[in-house]
Amino acid sequence: MSENPKTIEHIQEIGNILVCFVITKLDEEFGSNDPREARKRINDHLWCDLLVAMADAIKMFENVMDRIPEYVTTIIMQSREADDRKPFLEALVRLAVRTAWEPIKKMVDATGILEIQRACRILAVLICPAPEKHKAVQDGALLPLAKEGLLATSKERLERVFPTDWVRRLQEGFGGV
Repeated sequence: MSENPKTIEHIQEIGNILVCFVITKLDEEFGSNDPREARKRINDHLWCDLLVAMADAIKMFENVMDRIPEYVTTIIMQSREADDRKPFLEALVRLAVRTAWEPIKKMVDATGILEIQRACRILAVLICPAPEKHKAVQDGALLPLAKEGLLATSKERLERVFPTDWVRRLQEGFGGV
């Protein structure tokens, strides 16, 4: 994380959203007379579940984005047919869409979708009270982070935060990643 200050910035931004907006809203709606007691109840993995699910939804969004050229091509072809317009050669439409999509996709990527996904995963691990026992955090945050090599480079840091034997089991569970 220290090599990527943007990640730290995004983690802080997401953490601020949880603290400043979500907790405030939950206190208003469900805090009744004792917001501290209500907060205690929701600290049972709500935040890490929320962040892992957000990261998963972002991954689904990324996968859907890869299918956008195919979708746009289909829509164009169907639209022309429905409007009784002269059909285009599908290969021509496909090429035009792919050629337009690449720079547009770069613009979308510049918003940092993957960085936000990573930040959600990292923050889920950091705030989870027991990531070694929380399957959603293991599968939705730790494993993807391990696969992208983040955990391997941060093994030392993890061992400072988590028990050494837990980090060893985590690595073994991920096939030594």
